[in-house]
Formats: sequence, C-alpha cells, structure tokens
Amino acid sequence: MLSRQFISKIFAFAIGLLCVYTAYEFNSKSNTVLNGSIYGTSWNITSSDYIADHHLTKIKEILNSIDYIASNYKDDSEVAHINKKPLNTKLKISSDLEFLISTANTISKQTNGLYDITLGKISASKGFAPNFDEDLTTNLSQLDNKFDIENNNLIKYEDFWFDLSSIAKGYAVQKIHDYLKKQNLNNHLIDIGGEIIISGMNRGDPWKVGIQNPDKPNNNIITTISNRDLPFIAIATSGEYRNYRYVNGEIITHTINPNTNKSIDITHKSITVISINSATRADAYATALNVMGYKEGMKFANKYEIPAMYIINNNDELKLIKSQKWYDLQL
Repeated sequence: MLSRQFISKIFAFAIGLLCVYTAYEFNSKSNTVLNGSIYGTSWNITSSDYIADHHLTKIKEILNSIDYIASNYKDDSEVAHINKKPLNTKLKISSDLEFLISTANTISKQTNGLYDITLGKISASKGFAPNFDEDLTTNLSQLDNKFDIENNNLIKYEDFWFDLSSIAKGYAVQKIHDYLKKQNLNNHLIDIGGEIIISGMNRGDPWKVGIQNPDKPNNNIITTISNRDLPFIAIATSGEYRNYRYVNGEIITHTINPNTNKSIDITHKSITVISINSATRADAYATALNVMGYKEGMKFANKYEIPAMYIINNNDELKLIKSQKWYDLQL
C-alpha cells in the first residue's frame, strides 16, 4: 500500500510538471513586451522572440546614448554643446551625430531646403523647445552652406541651432532593430513615439500597425499597415494635430517652413511615410512631406518612389491619398 508521504511526493511532482507545462504553453503563445519612457514620449518593443535581460540593458543604453547625442531638451547633450560653440571653428563630433546631420543634409538638398534641421532657434522662440536662457536672435546670411561636415568634423558658418527632433527617434528605432538583428532576434515591432519598425513575423502571422484617425487620436484607427510580403517596414507619421497652440487667435504649429520661418500651412491632417530599409530616412521624409503639403508632397513622393499616404479633409470627410509606391508595395 502506498504511503501518504509517497503519494504527497507524487502529487507535488505532478503539480510541478503542470506548472512547467503551463509556463511553457504561456510563453510559446505570448510575446516579450518591453516598454519605458524616453525623449518625452514612450517606447515599446513587442517580440515573438524571447528578449533576455541583458538585451534590455543594451536597448536602454542605445536609447540613452542617442538622447545624450541628439536631445534639444538637454543642456549637456552633444548637439546642445555644438549649438553653443563659436562659428568658423572645427568641432570634433561623434559618428552618430555625423550620421544624423549628414543624412539630414542629403535630404535637405533633395527637397531644395524644405527639410531643414537648422531651425532650432526658431522652434525654441515659438515655445516648442527650451531656450536655455540663450539669445534666440538669428542673423542668417544667404550662404550656400550653413555648415560643413566631414570625417567627424563640423564647422558652422552661420548662427543657428541644430534641431534633430525630426530624425533622432527614427534613428533610435533603427539602431535598436540593427542590434536585435545582430542577436538573431528577427521578429519584433519597435515603437518610439510613433516611429515604428516591424520586422519578421508575429508567430507566423504578419505584424499589423494601425494608423490613427487624426480627428479622433485616442486609439481610433483609420487604416492598418501589414508586412505580409516584406521582412522589414519602417513607418513614420507626421502631422500638426497633436503639437500646436493658439497665439492671439492664430494656430502656431511645431513644424516650421524654412522659406518663411513660420508655422507651415496646414493642407492635410497627417502624412505617413514607409521605408523598406531605413527608419531614419522615413522619419525625415515624413517631416519633409509634412512641410510640402499634400499636393507638392505627393508629386515629390511619386518622383522619388517614396511610399506615402496623406490623410486630408475632403468635404468634412477624411480621405486617404496614396503614392504609387504605396500601392506597389500592397501595404
């Protein structure tokens, strides 16, 4: 006859096996979810791969590193130090900052200056960035080059502040994606304040990302994007529906037209740009097309084969206008 002690051991062993099985089933059907706050917004990573704690540590290092390179809210960030330096002086800069400024400069030239990262003083003067009690007067001559950059050296020729807010979050998303890929963690969705990468699959299914209805931004989805046939998609959305204020009855928005140094004319509700290789460039292009407005922006997107989607108000109804490349990718 079995003893009570033996039966108790068998029962405990069975319960243990059940717990292990339950944990296995849970983890095989659930995703790793990581999140936090950075850059004045939130970040989230969802992965069908298991992301261990040491990877989380590295991810936070990447986020904080870019914050201390590109933030215009930190008085001790690298870009803040560069902004304070005297003109016509060769300055040594990090490889990350050189990449950000060089990429932005390339897109600025491509857009005939409508994408411009040198408007930091103007943005601060309108209350969309801190001024650090500095003089915000800008005395810009019409030089062809406001600065030169090469081999980790930068020389400023005009008195401006760099503002990398239109490209830094995309760069951070890209850096985290590149790190995860190197660790063979291929299946993930990364979101930093609306700058997104979807990579691989979500347990055999495509990832799906909802695009907000700009008239009802609280989790109201107007359309979705899926990576059915694409291993990588970067998604960036820009618009004035969140970051604006009224001054003497006039709408002041956070995006500046470099031709007028004033807030852009609002011709659309939002613009979403897709890239199949770079979240950094998607982030910058979204701002550029936001400045252009939907008519000129759509011409530009079709000319350079950029997947882009504007949401506009058409007779009090929202309408989605997509570039040809958007249709080609069957998003």
